[in-house]
Amino acid sequence: MPTTLPRVNVSFQRPTYEALERISHVEHTSLAEVVSKLVSYALDLSEDLYLAGIAEKRLKSFRRDDALTSDEILRWNRIRKKKSG
Repeated sequence: MPTTLPRVNVSFQRPTYEALERISHVEHTSLAEVVSKLVSYALDLSEDLYLAGIAEKRLKSFRRDDALTSDEILRWNRIRKKKSG
């Protein structure tokens, strides 16, 4: 099945290639699809780790006495909308 998607040529160590083949057979899908899905999962995990790092930094600097309540945020948002609209 032809595709217009960008392609990449990757070489694997034999054990990695064999593991990918096993997954391909178990899932009844192409080797390319297995690799594509695994790369997508890895990118998602990488993004999650990056965002978790940001959240951890924010949590360390969080001061409850500086935090706003949800009512204060809603009030601020209403005022902001009136000024812009």
